[in-house]
Formats: sequence, structure tokens, C-alpha cells
Amino acid sequence: MKNNSIQLGVWTSALSAAFAILWFITFSMQDTFQAVPDWKNLEAYAEAFHISRLTLIYPSLLLALTYIIMLVCIHMIVPEEKKLWSLVALSIGIIYAVMASINYNIQAVAVRQSLAAGETGGIEMFLPDNTHSIYNALANSYVYMAISMVFAGLLFNDGKLEKWIRGLLFVQVISAIGQTGYSMADLSETVFIATSMVWVFGAPAAFILIALWFKNNSKHRNFQEH
Repeated sequence: MKNNSIQLGVWTSALSAAFAILWFITFSMQDTFQAVPDWKNLEAYAEAFHISRLTLIYPSLLLALTYIIMLVCIHMIVPEEKKLWSLVALSIGIIYAVMASINYNIQAVAVRQSLAAGETGGIEMFLPDNTHSIYNALANSYVYMAISMVFAGLLFNDGKLEKWIRGLLFVQVISAIGQTGYSMADLSETVFIATSMVWVFGAPAAFILIALWFKNNSKHRNFQEH
């Protein structure tokens, strides 16, 4: 069972890193994929809109899956005395995954089809370009992901690699504070963007190191068996 958990953990950690990087690339290239007019002009927005503008939702949907599976794999191999923290990380991570999955499925299905059909009545509250939309409220799913990552950091404290993982996971509290402050307390957008960079660069780096941690565990188990 542990060998399966380790192998699955390697893949899901690596994929989580890849999907996080793809999200940032596709998010940064939204206007390159498809420029749109101001969302308040709904008819013009719907006419100009193309699903390519929402390419970012697909790696995000996949990340919600791989992140949760990665946490399950971590929980399966950590010592019994650490399983409290792995379960807390997993539980909060599930909140993130549910919120993110609902948000991006709404975009991929309801928003895409409505705009394609020219049905704009009430859709403004679901448009990502509307900064006070339901989409952006549900984007606070990443606050829960960041908190989940902080608790996961409590699992790593032995050796240089684990200390790097621990540090990268712990600093995600900065992104959680920044996004919460921006969305709920009207914090400066500049501060929000700056704190978001902690996740943009820190999360993929942490996932890559966790994949290496899984591989090290695999080598250690193989050595013990021989």
C-alpha cells in the first residue's frame, strides 16, 4: 500500500506543479488568447467572448484533483503521530477543491454556453472580468488551499529537503492573508498581486520538492527491503 502511495504521490505532486504553472501562464495570456471589451457592455462582451479566454480553468480543474490525491498519499506514508496534521491539511484542502471545482465548472459549462448563445441576462455576476462577481468570491478557494498547505508544512521537519518544503508551505499564509484582505477588506490590489506571487512561485516549487520527497521515501523503502 505504501509503495502505491509513494508512486502515486510522485506523479500527483509533479502534476500539481505542472498545473499550477500552466494556470499562471494561461492566466497571464488571457488577453492574448482573446481580448474582450468592458464586461459592463454585455452584448459586445458576449459577441467578442471565446472560450480560449478561459483556458486557465482547465489546469485549475485538474489541480483540484491532483492536489487532493497528493495530500492523501502524504497522509498514507507519514508516521502515525503526524497524521492529525495531514488530516487537517486534507480536510481544508477538500474545501478548496470543492469550491474551485464548482467555480470552474460554472465557467466551462454555464458561462461558456450562455455567452455563445448571446444569453446575457444576469450573467454579469458570473464573469471573471467582473471583480465583484461570484466567480471572484469562489476564487477565495485558494485561501483554503493556502491554509491547507500551511498545515501540511507541519509534516516536514527532518533534513534539508523537508525544511525547504516546510518553508515554502508555511509562507503560503502570506498569499492567504493577501487574498482575504483584498476580497473581504478592500486591501490594495497592488498588495494582493504582490502576495499572490508567493503562491505563483512558491506552490509549484513546493510540489516539485514534495515529488522529490516521495522519491526519496521510495529509495529508502527499497534500501530497507534489500
